[in-house]
Amino acid sequence: MFLGREREMAELERLYGQGRFQCFVLYGRRRVGKTTLLKEFCQGKDSIFFSAEVSNDKRNLDKFSQIVFSHYGAGEHTAFSSWANAWEYILLQQRDEPLVLVLDEFPYLAEKNPEILSNLQHAIDHELLSSRIFLVLCGSYVGFMEREVLGHKSPLFGRRTGQLHLKPLDYRRGCQFLDGFSREEQLLLYGALGGTPLYLSRVDDGKSLYENIVDIFLRPVSYFYDEPLFLLREELQEPATYNAILEAIASGASKANEIATRIGEPPAKCLKYIKTLRELDIVYKETPLGEKESSRRTLYGLSDNLFRFWYRYIFGNKTLLETDAWAVVWQKLILPDLPTYMGGIFEQVCRQYLLTANARGELPFLFTQIGRWWGTNPHSRRQEEIDLVATDGRQYIFGECKWRNEPMPLSVLETLQERADICRSKRGETWFALFSKSGFTDALQEAAREEHVLLVDLPALL
Repeated sequence: MFLGREREMAELERLYGQGRFQCFVLYGRRRVGKTTLLKEFCQGKDSIFFSAEVSNDKRNLDKFSQIVFSHYGAGEHTAFSSWANAWEYILLQQRDEPLVLVLDEFPYLAEKNPEILSNLQHAIDHELLSSRIFLVLCGSYVGFMEREVLGHKSPLFGRRTGQLHLKPLDYRRGCQFLDGFSREEQLLLYGALGGTPLYLSRVDDGKSLYENIVDIFLRPVSYFYDEPLFLLREELQEPATYNAILEAIASGASKANEIATRIGEPPAKCLKYIKTLRELDIVYKETPLGEKESSRRTLYGLSDNLFRFWYRYIFGNKTLLETDAWAVVWQKLILPDLPTYMGGIFEQVCRQYLLTANARGELPFLFTQIGRWWGTNPHSRRQEEIDLVATDGRQYIFGECKWRNEPMPLSVLETLQERADICRSKRGETWFALFSKSGFTDALQEAAREEHVLLVDLPALL
């Protein structure tokens, strides 16, 4: 079943339909669905699909040679002596016919043989450009792909004809995998698994939410019991410090100093490890909307819901889980904490809702920036926070998101209006967007009719 990537597939097909050379760069963290997307794209097309391995250059070239000769029915041949010879051979065989040529896990090739980038540049400039080859360079190390393949210092700079940073599905597309559950349960499962199609496909709609969490996460034999550790070991040589940082962030530490204190390491060392995690697309960096990236108020968070859930509830409780205490872990540790955990997930969902509505032109104006804001109230000297701020530089939408079991009261709007004045006292026309899991009180609904207030509940979100 191929769900959720129709938009990305349509773009690939559009480029393929142009009938000329393409150099397409596809990247995104592991398990996000890059290989599945490409294999689906290759269906019904003349294609060569090569997935590089963690090996030396000769071994990868030997395996690539075998795949190429097999594709053309050439029988036993001596392996290509160089990658340049491989490109020449493929061009000679294809002539003017189209071919999809996928080099999956491309960083494994480039790290062992940096010259492959220059070889490809030369081949594109002198031979491939006049062909109908659809070349795809695919990789999981986001930082490497952006720096060494897409970056301005890369030999391939300016040669690509398209690129896509493949990210997890947004909540709406992710929930396509979760038919049979209530809206609240769908968001809870999305909050635990994120938007990775492979992970969402593991949910059994014949079981309850509790049974799925137990079977997916809490049993020591389950698929996800060690999944984040496996992913880290594929990319990193020393996972111990990374594990400590991820657990600290998942548990609520968001500032560099807080993380360093929590794990007992110097801040400079933590920042070095965090930089690597950001390049792997596991950790994100956030500053208050409108402030520079170097802001002293920088916060860090986990990009993937699976990592958030796992490091918050599984990593530190393995002793309990390995004594079959998963029912106790669910009842005592997970269930009481879920409203707090889902608060951050709900903010993420509401931001995605605004981004989609903005792209469709369904909001009062077209915003160009969206983020969070936090700062000090000059009157009370307390820290204040606004969940969502969207602006075109003049007009503003301020948003508040509440994952609670009771209807949102009018006081939430009044508080948000006060915080908006602290955040931007000088601004143009202003709207307020209120998101609530459990609806809104009559008083708030009445106020919304008279002011610039958007009310969004679960049925509207899903």
